[in-house]
Amino acid sequence: MAIFGALGKTGNTITTEALKRKFKVTAIVYDVTKVSVRHPNLDVKWGHMINPTDIKNLVKGHDFVVGIHEPLNTNPDEHIRSIQSVVEGTKNAGIKHLILIGHPINKPIENTMEFYDLWKPIAKAQKEGLKILKKEFSLNWGYVYSPELEPDLRTGKLRFKGDMILTTKRSEYRIPLNNYASSFFNVMEEKDPIYKEEFEYSLLK
Repeated sequence: MAIFGALGKTGNTITTEALKRKFKVTAIVYDVTKVSVRHPNLDVKWGHMINPTDIKNLVKGHDFVVGIHEPLNTNPDEHIRSIQSVVEGTKNAGIKHLILIGHPINKPIENTMEFYDLWKPIAKAQKEGLKILKKEFSLNWGYVYSPELEPDLRTGKLRFKGDMILTTKRSEYRIPLNNYASSFFNVMEEKDPIYKEEFEYSLLK
């Protein structure tokens, strides 16, 4: 399993959970000196989710690619470009399984309309990212992203519509943020019809 963005909080959590479940992991990060985890099943490489050719060379030979990229309201288009690049690089490497993870938030940091305005570009970037994946028929893909944020007209406060969402090529699941990494792997290993068999096969190798 190759994991882009393994240095951040989300990436570190996903990487730790993957190692706990006995996957062989290649953590692809922007600064290899900042990786504090040490494990016999962990390899660390330098790289970004930017150039499709570099992505292809980094992930070739893996069974799965996990791309973690949190969209920023200051540059939401970067999230869309990263998804396009990792999709192209993964396909060119001959890998069929790609999982992308967007913004891991399930409640407003500030319960104000100002925060809502800041959140809109992030939500839009995630919607565009999902549109890109839904056009991919040669990949078995999954995308984890935060639910819709909307004003509650009765209370004047902001609210999210439930837990994190995991959309795959065939299904949609809800994932609680407080047990995020474990729930994510549980769905992929136990529930999703595409990934269940492939995760089992990968662990047997």
